[in-house]
Amino acid sequence: MTPSRAVPAALALAAGLALAPLSAATATPAAADPAAPAPASAPAPASAPAAGTDRLLVKFRAGTAPGTAEDVLAARAPELAAAGPGTAPTVDGAAVLTAPGELDEDRLAALTTALQQDPAVEYAAPDVRASTAFVPNDPSYAGLQWSLWDDPAGVGMPLAWDRATGAGQTIAIVDTGITAHPDLDANVLPGYDFVSLPENGRDGDGWDADPTDMGDYPDAALCPGSPMAPASSWHGTHTAGIAAADGNNGIGVTGVAPDARILPVRAVGACSQGYISDVAAGIAWAAGAPVPGAPANANPADVVSVSLAVPGAQCPAVLQSAITEATSRGVTVVVAAGNQGIDAAGSVPANCAGAVSVAATDVSGAMPAYSNFGAVTLAAPGGDPWAQVHSTGNAGAQQQGAPTYIGRNGTSMAAPVVAGTVALMREAAPGLSPQAVRELLTSTARTAPGGCALGCGAGIVDPVSAVIAAQGGQPFTVAGGIGGLHQRIAATAGAPVSRELCALGGTPCFQEFEAGWIVWNAGAGARWLPGLLPAQWWAIGAPA
Repeated sequence: MTPSRAVPAALALAAGLALAPLSAATATPAAADPAAPAPASAPAPASAPAAGTDRLLVKFRAGTAPGTAEDVLAARAPELAAAGPGTAPTVDGAAVLTAPGELDEDRLAALTTALQQDPAVEYAAPDVRASTAFVPNDPSYAGLQWSLWDDPAGVGMPLAWDRATGAGQTIAIVDTGITAHPDLDANVLPGYDFVSLPENGRDGDGWDADPTDMGDYPDAALCPGSPMAPASSWHGTHTAGIAAADGNNGIGVTGVAPDARILPVRAVGACSQGYISDVAAGIAWAAGAPVPGAPANANPADVVSVSLAVPGAQCPAVLQSAITEATSRGVTVVVAAGNQGIDAAGSVPANCAGAVSVAATDVSGAMPAYSNFGAVTLAAPGGDPWAQVHSTGNAGAQQQGAPTYIGRNGTSMAAPVVAGTVALMREAAPGLSPQAVRELLTSTARTAPGGCALGCGAGIVDPVSAVIAAQGGQPFTVAGGIGGLHQRIAATAGAPVSRELCALGGTPCFQEFEAGWIVWNAGAGARWLPGLLPAQWWAIGAPA
C-alpha cells in the first residue's frame, strides 16, 4: 500500500467492493492506513471572484526598504500610492492597497502587470470580493464524500455547482437495477429490466418494465464456486447515487449532478452477472433507439453510465453496435475501465470504440492497484478499501432491506462521476456532441497528483473546468502568489494546464504548467518545481 492521507474513521472502517459486475466481486476487509496527517472534513466553501474591486494586494520582496516600495508605487501605480504601504496585514506579508474608487478588470490587469514587472515586487494581484460557492446541506457531504471536495484528490464539485447541477439532463445507469431510496426517488424515471433469464433476474420473467434490483447474491446452482461474498451488492443503487443522488435535501449524500434524472436500466442479475446482449440492449434502449421486444423509451438519456467489465481483447460486435448507435444519437456512453489491474485495452467495454473509459484514483490522488490503466480516456475518484466512495445503498443481506448508505471502491464508482460531469456540461451547453464532450473532458482533465505511472489517460476529471470550457470560457487562469511567480518565469513554465488547487488546510497550493508546477506555501511563498509533483503532495513544504 502506498502512503496516503488520513481519512475520516467512518471511511477507514468501511468494507471494500473492488470489482464491478461482469467480474468476480470480492469484499475487501478494511484496515488501518498509516497515513500522513490531513484534515478529515470538507473545506470551507470556496469562492468565485467578482469582476472588479477597489483593492490590490502587493507583496514586496524581503529586504525591500519602505522608501523603495513607495517609489515603486508612485511610478507604476500612482492611484494607489496615496494608500501608503497598506493598512491590513495578510497571511503572507502582502500589503493591501485601496484605490480611490472601483477598478475594472482592464485597469486591474494593467496595474498588476506594471507592478509585477518591477524586480522589487514578488507579486501583485486584485483583492477580489469572494462570494460563497454552493455547498450542499447533505450531512454526509462534509464528513464522508471526499471524492467531491475541492481538494487535489477530489473533483471540486462546489465550484462546478455554481454553474450547473444537471437540471434537465437524464443519466441512464445500466447496472443491477435500483432500489427505493429517499435520496434517489425524487430523481428516478421509469426504467426497464433487460435481464433475459428469469432465474438470473429472480423476478419470474425475462425483460419487463420493472428495473428493481432483486439482489445479485451468488447462487450455488447459477454460479457454483463464485468468489463473491454471499451478500447482494446493490451496485446499481450505489452508482446511481454517485451520479445523481438528490442534493441539498438535508439527508444523506449528494450526487455529482444532483438535479439530473436517473434512468435505471437493469442488465445484471444473480451472481452479479449479465449477458453482453442484454447490456447492449439496455444501452441502445437508454439512448432512445428502438429495441425489438421492448417498448419505446419515453425518456431517452443524455448520457449512459455503464459500470460493468469483463476481460476481452476485442469489443463484442453487439455491444459495439449499441455504443455506436447511442453516440450517433448524440448520447455519450461512459464506462468503467475495469478492476483487473491490466491495460484497459484488454477489458470490455473499455475497449469499445466511442466509449469514454474511466480509471480510478484514490484519496491520495493516485491510481490504486486494482484499476485498469493505459488505454483509458481519463480517471475519477474510485476510492480504495481505506477510503471508499460513499453513496446510496440497501441494508438487505440478500433480499431488499431498508435504504441506507454504504462505501464501495472500484472503477464502477469512478464512471458515474464522469457521467454526472457530462450531465453538467450538457446543461451548460445543450448542443454538445459526444465527440465535443470527449474533447472537453480530456482537454480540461488534470494530472493525478499522487501519480499514475501506468497511465490515467488525460488525467483526473475536473468538472468545473469542463463546464467553463463547455460554455466557451477559459478554464485555466493564474493569480496571487502563483500568478506573480508565473509572470516572471512564463517563458520557462509555459501556459497553465490546470486550475490552482489547494489542500484542505489552505496550504500547499499548486498549479500545473506546461513544463512543471508552481507551488505556494503560507509563509514560504511560491516556487517553481520542474517536472513531476511529489506524490505526497499534501506534505510539500511541511516541516521535516
